[in-house]
Amino acid sequence: MTGKRRRTGRIGRPAGKYAAQGIGIVLLAGIVVGMAGCGEKGMHGPATAEKPLVTGVEFVTVGSVPRERFGEAVGTVRANNIAAVAPQVMGRIISLPVTEGVRVGKGALLATIDDTAIRAQLMAAEAMVAEAEAGREEVERAIAQAEAGKTLAEKTYERFRKLHEEKVITPQEFDEVEVKRTVAVKDYERSLDKRAQVVAKIAQAKAQAGAARAMLSYTRVTAPFPGVVTEKKVDAGSMAVPGVPIVVLEDTGRYRLEASVPETYIGTLKVGSRVWVVLGTPPGKEIPGTISEVVPQVDPESRTFTAKVDLPAGGQRFRTGMFGRVLFPTGKEDLLVVPQKAISRVGGYDALYTVTADNVARLVMVTTGKAFGDEVEILSGIEPGARVAISPLEKLVDGARVEVRK
Repeated sequence: MTGKRRRTGRIGRPAGKYAAQGIGIVLLAGIVVGMAGCGEKGMHGPATAEKPLVTGVEFVTVGSVPRERFGEAVGTVRANNIAAVAPQVMGRIISLPVTEGVRVGKGALLATIDDTAIRAQLMAAEAMVAEAEAGREEVERAIAQAEAGKTLAEKTYERFRKLHEEKVITPQEFDEVEVKRTVAVKDYERSLDKRAQVVAKIAQAKAQAGAARAMLSYTRVTAPFPGVVTEKKVDAGSMAVPGVPIVVLEDTGRYRLEASVPETYIGTLKVGSRVWVVLGTPPGKEIPGTISEVVPQVDPESRTFTAKVDLPAGGQRFRTGMFGRVLFPTGKEDLLVVPQKAISRVGGYDALYTVTADNVARLVMVTTGKAFGDEVEILSGIEPGARVAISPLEKLVDGARVEVRK
């Protein structure tokens, strides 16, 4: 008994990593055998000493078939129109009636800014307009009076000129009338100049009043388009500064995916190209899209360029910031595919049954790739020409004898 223990002890001390690998292989073999008896579809019966005979087995002989080859790039979903809404006047924000996530219409009130100082400016400008208008009335009366005096002076001048030619009046009397006519004309011209000055003053006062009214309208910050408030950057009581955003508004009507595409595909993607987008939620669902813009500049650090993909309109499922992948065709390739129904889940892995030449079922672990309708790509595990069972999978076990349906 002692001798046996000594021999066992000597044999059990090989190099540590090889012993661990040997144990791991034995355990893995046990797991595979165990998985052959307990599939996740409930298709394996209890292990028996003699493997059962399964009748009516159907299989397909797999081979390479041509399929479209796709490139892939990752990106981020963004709304086509995102506005960082900023005020145009400075002042204290007295109300901010929106919250993040609320939907607003075009022209909806987003914030109100204190307008006390601007209203005072408007009142002063309107007072200047009223004063200028009153001055204009006075100038018009002066113009009318000067025009009447000018008309009278000219008529008097014409009468005295004839009398002077007829030697009826003295030259001195004629000179006095001529001077009066000249003074009347100058008075009229001065009144016209004064009217032009008053008109200019009125225009200036009205412009100042219009600017004040515009500034007053800017104290009400409104939505430039219908959308959803995605970010509120300030609260009531904060100071509004022109050009500094207070809310971010997103138009939820149109979205696009902005993807970073490897530079090797810069000649493949063009504006108008049809592609497919796969989002994180719901996973796996392909959404058709169209390339709307390709930025030709390549980032020298990531070696990628940006392609923008328009997504279908009315997508309530889209949100800015969502992760997505864009798939685009790059050519044809031969792939090994099997029917989706031939794949089973065994111990957390994909597996299928092959039928050997002597009609024995063998459980084979496989690595699957892309799905093509009711078929799926096989990356490893079987070779072209393999006979893959498609029914009845629930009766098959590894090593079972099969009778193929005619």
